[in-house]
Amino acid sequence: MANNKNCDRISNLPDSLLCHILSFLETKETVATSTLSTRWKPLWTLVPNLDLEMYGFEWNKCYRFPQIVSKVWDLRHANPLKQFRLCWRFYCDPILVDKWLCATIVRHLEELDLNIYPNLAFNLPTNLFNYCKTLVVLKLRGNIVLNTPSSSSSLGFPSLKILHLHSVKYANHDSFLILLSFCPILQDLSIDTNGSHYWDQKYHFKIFVPTLKRLHLNMPNILSTPADDINAPTLEINTPALESLNFIGYLDEDVLVENLSNLVEAVLHIDDGLIVLGNCIMNFIMALSNVKSLTLGSFTTECLCCTSNFDPPIFHNLAFLDFCVGPGEWQQASLAFGKWNVLPLFLQRAPNLEVLVFDMEKRNCSNVSNAESSASTLEWLFEKVPNCLSLHLTAFHVKGYKGSKDELELVKYILEWARVLKTMTVSFCCLNLEKKFRALQEILMLPKQSTTCKIAFTD
Repeated sequence: MANNKNCDRISNLPDSLLCHILSFLETKETVATSTLSTRWKPLWTLVPNLDLEMYGFEWNKCYRFPQIVSKVWDLRHANPLKQFRLCWRFYCDPILVDKWLCATIVRHLEELDLNIYPNLAFNLPTNLFNYCKTLVVLKLRGNIVLNTPSSSSSLGFPSLKILHLHSVKYANHDSFLILLSFCPILQDLSIDTNGSHYWDQKYHFKIFVPTLKRLHLNMPNILSTPADDINAPTLEINTPALESLNFIGYLDEDVLVENLSNLVEAVLHIDDGLIVLGNCIMNFIMALSNVKSLTLGSFTTECLCCTSNFDPPIFHNLAFLDFCVGPGEWQQASLAFGKWNVLPLFLQRAPNLEVLVFDMEKRNCSNVSNAESSASTLEWLFEKVPNCLSLHLTAFHVKGYKGSKDELELVKYILEWARVLKTMTVSFCCLNLEKKFRALQEILMLPKQSTTCKIAFTD
């Protein structure tokens, strides 16, 4: 019995199973297991993953990060490698990166994740486009130049499904287009231009990918150049299989979005600064008419208030709407009325809406008062009760509630006409205990159309 209790059963497992277990650990942790016993000493070299992060290694004057990585490569010999991740932000040596990367390319690599910031931009080796036929995930971030070779049937990533390009640079105006042509089954694309400068020449971000399902765009500067600038960049999206779209950044008139018939979820966060381009956002929203879940950021709704003729499409499939009201020192004075005008229109055009979130958490507390600002206008803005309120709305969540007349009027209207409402959640913000208690009492005293509705309060 005693011998059975002291038996090392884990060490008796086959190498393949032990390596699979070790593959869930970081490389520094897998290397540490080599000190357990002679049985474990070579196992870490057989693990098909390498996760090398500068901050993950404790190094001193004798053993710096590049020396440790080079030693790791030497000890691994030519063992197969499926996943390679390298994070090297300071004192990054592009020559060593190129050496290590070339060593991984010929080993049936499935996932490559580079997060590097050398002083001189790192050019991806052309071998990457020749030999990585098994690559499924490619993530590039940092001071990296994407110089794709000329399009050819022998080049590309026939197995690639996930592509993330964050803060990278492109050698030519068509580098991005050629890269996408190398990815025939791409499903997940993420582009982040934050920290990069693209206006030195005209780049065309044309995303025509028939297999794409998820698209995340963070473009705080790519579309921010003036409209009269001949070098202003462009963005085109044509993705018939797309299910999830997340856009953060600026918009200009040189944007075309179409063919999103299978879209399920869309998040639209337009950055502050281009309020006058509300019509551009309207064109963007027109392409989202089939969406089931829609989130509109605070500055997005600001821009919609400035459209010359706000006329949203009918969202037959829309079941979830998150409508954000954003900060702005001038918001209460000049756009309070506009906010209430935009929301009713959306509700009128979403006949099957089931969940409504009215998010005011990003507003400045100093902007809210209890004055009779636009409460009296709310009634005639809802001249006709939206079908979604009377037939389908089951959940309403108001975030950042501060007890203003407008907010109370909206809550009152929802409770009065939402016949099948099951839950109303009120999240307070910037209220002391006394004001919070008063707001709670005001809401609880409101009449409810739905007899099954439960009201919850949160901070």
